[in-house]
Amino acid sequence: TELSKKNFLDLGPGSGRWLDFVKKFKPNRIFAADISLEIKKKCINKVDEFRINDFEKGKIDFKSNSMDIIMIIEVLEHVRNYELFLKEIIRISKNGGILIFTMPNILSFISRIRVVFGLLPVAIASDETHVNFFRKKDINRIFKKFNQDVNFYNSTFSLNPFKPKSKLRVKSISLFGGLDDSFIFTVRVKK
Repeated sequence: TELSKKNFLDLGPGSGRWLDFVKKFKPNRIFAADISLEIKKKCINKVDEFRINDFEKGKIDFKSNSMDIIMIIEVLEHVRNYELFLKEIIRISKNGGILIFTMPNILSFISRIRVVFGLLPVAIASDETHVNFFRKKDINRIFKKFNQDVNFYNSTFSLNPFKPKSKLRVKSISLFGGLDDSFIFTVRVKK
């Protein structure tokens, strides 16, 4: 897709590495939003505009129907009121806009093995700020409430239960996509 006429938004941009990647495609405008001033300092020079926004407080500070592509990488599991957050994302998306998500899989292969050994699943053990945990069917159910369809993509899963970020990984296929360490999915917004 030609990005030169598209508005791109990264919600929760972290280090800004995806902003660097997207910038290569020269979108019309690049925006980012996060609650953290530290993140703003890291990302301010990578975007046309950075807004401080607390995703827990309701309204996301962008106009309705203003964004063509919104990236939400490893964010949804941190938002307590995720349904309000998703409603806002859909509001600011244009009809036909693309939402790109990743999030940890609470039922990944490695998490299942860890539980057998009496350890917490990776999604819980790896980050105390995770407040929501989703299965694939949960994601589908949540987006159905908003009349949106989800497209999942396969990635990989770790084989080392004691070192989840290990390079000992297996590329998954559709049948085993539910075992991936993270979910990767997109939504083409329908209004």
